[in-house]
Amino acid sequence: MYNSNIETIKVNQYLKNHRKEFNEEIGITLKKHRIMNGVTTNKLSERAMMTISYINQIENGSNGLSLAKFIMICNALEAEPEKIIEKFTFGCKKNEDLFYNELQKEKNLSKNIIEYVKKKYSGYDF
Repeated sequence: MYNSNIETIKVNQYLKNHRKEFNEEIGITLKKHRIMNGVTTNKLSERAMMTISYINQIENGSNGLSLAKFIMICNALEAEPEKIIEKFTFGCKKNEDLFYNELQKEKNLSKNIIEYVKKKYSGYDF
């Protein structure tokens, strides 16, 4: 079951207004994945066909990503894009439960989104 239209709009508004924080979180997530898999910045730069400076900007959150560049980085890391962004998505109840449980481990922007929606729609069963 998908969330009501108003819930999706509220979450997307929150993301739109907090793009900098979102870019930082995506960058941190990509960097953690790169490090856990033993890929150097130089190797990622080479595989993704991007400059080292640009990779560093992405990982530090000072530069956002287009979808094409995100896919290129995922390909270079041999990572499934949905695994990288799953904690940032808000969809069906099953994904929502996984999303919320994952966020219990760390405090981040995504947790703030869930908390905002829960407070705003406290009568709903999340």
